[in-house]
Amino acid sequence: MSGGHFDYKQAYLGYIADQLERDIAYNAIPYDAAIVKDGEKYYGHQLQPQTVEFMSDVVEQLRRLENILREYDLAVSGDSCEATFQERVGITPNTA
Repeated sequence: MSGGHFDYKQAYLGYIADQLERDIAYNAIPYDAAIVKDGEKYYGHQLQPQTVEFMSDVVEQLRRLENILREYDLAVSGDSCEATFQERVGITPNTA
């Protein structure tokens, strides 16, 4: 495995995003009527639509940040370089 600058903790952002996606997917289930899927219980939270929409945006932001941090990690750990980092995260090179 490459990188390690953050001790691979940037992956926790992905785990949080995964949990939020499950919360959103099972939102409508009554909290006291959890469903079991693949041996795990899922509870609904009955969040209002605007909260679900906002949290959906947060999921996207978390995934983007996880990717940015992974690319930065690879660059500063010598597994890629700053130019590759900039290209992969959409930074326009300075042409001055």
